[in-house]
Amino acid sequence: MQRRDPLIDALRAFALAGILLVNIQSFVWGAGEPLGYFSDESTDVDLVVHWLLSAFVSSKFIALFAFLFGLGCAMQIRALRRAGATLAEARHTYRRRLVFLLAVGILHGLLLYFGDVLTIYALCGFLLLRHVAQRPAQLARATRRWWLAFAVVTVVGGVIVFAATSYMAADVEPQAIAEDSLRSFEVFTTSGYAEQLPWRAAEYIELQTSVLVFAVPQIMALFTLGLLAGRLGWLSRPRRHPRIWRVARRAGAVALPVAVLGGWLSTTSLLMTPGTPSMLGSTLVTLSTPLAAWYVAATISSWRTRRGQAAIRWLAPAGRMPLTNYLLQSLVMGALLSGWGAGLGGRLNHAQLVGIAILVVAAQWLLSRWWIGRFGQGPVEALWRRATYGSARLAATSPERGER
Repeated sequence: MQRRDPLIDALRAFALAGILLVNIQSFVWGAGEPLGYFSDESTDVDLVVHWLLSAFVSSKFIALFAFLFGLGCAMQIRALRRAGATLAEARHTYRRRLVFLLAVGILHGLLLYFGDVLTIYALCGFLLLRHVAQRPAQLARATRRWWLAFAVVTVVGGVIVFAATSYMAADVEPQAIAEDSLRSFEVFTTSGYAEQLPWRAAEYIELQTSVLVFAVPQIMALFTLGLLAGRLGWLSRPRRHPRIWRVARRAGAVALPVAVLGGWLSTTSLLMTPGTPSMLGSTLVTLSTPLAAWYVAATISSWRTRRGQAAIRWLAPAGRMPLTNYLLQSLVMGALLSGWGAGLGGRLNHAQLVGIAILVVAAQWLLSRWWIGRFGQGPVEALWRRATYGSARLAATSPERGER
């Protein structure tokens, strides 16, 4: 049985932390603006926090999470093949894994958080299985095609949205927050759980539809890139691939000014005209996704130092139970921010909400270390493994349990 790779687990934990820093605003404001809106009492600190999140977190950590999903697929298929499964059998086993993820994603989106990513990840995972038999050169070409499709969809989609919002500008007060967002704020911060269900379901369906139309190329580009990384050992044997990590750092360097400018445009437009957010800013933030490559390269560099290794090993347990922690984030956010919980969402400003997210992430890191030390795997991961392999005995001895 192979031992797990703490570097990959730490990257998962890192990605989940960044995802919550962004998502926490939408637990309050709904699907209108991913990073929320400013209130009349917003301070300079709120503006700085919004810019930092928009430039350096938004789109980067969800991209890292998607990359690691593709990487995990490569490792799981390889482990199944080494355990004696044929490629067809490995695919069949992985499909069962995706069916479980899809079911959990649908329930999560309808019952806890409309912004669920598990649904679209599971659906794209079925598409990813078409690539698992490809040779590295074929997979590299497929990855380039998906990235090209992502760039085209992003630019064309940005132009279409800009044209549509410009056409409707005469009927919209540019300084006003959209009525749907104000209604979402009211529902999610003051209403009871049962009252929120239909509103959450409508936003979940609307968001999933939008993602299917606009985001599949980006998700597949990241999935196939992760699949290629897993096949070639970019993270498990990084010293054998110095050229790859030089390219990653250069890609991050190119993306940095794009991220800074996009974040500034997004923040200033949200402050001055929340009813008409900057389409250029949003497009630039999305196109600055390669900054995530620099984050991975920096983490790998820290793995070569004693302190870096200690930090990565300390963080790794949180990445060994990513599905549990992802779902737990939604449950805790509801309990703290929602009208059916403590209702803090209606009383906290932008920076305070980010502070709550940081505290929750820190608590999850500590809890994960205790849980993994005691049980070896997360509770939802245990159910996931059993659903994939069919019995408690097979799940306990599955190759996935020793995933690197």
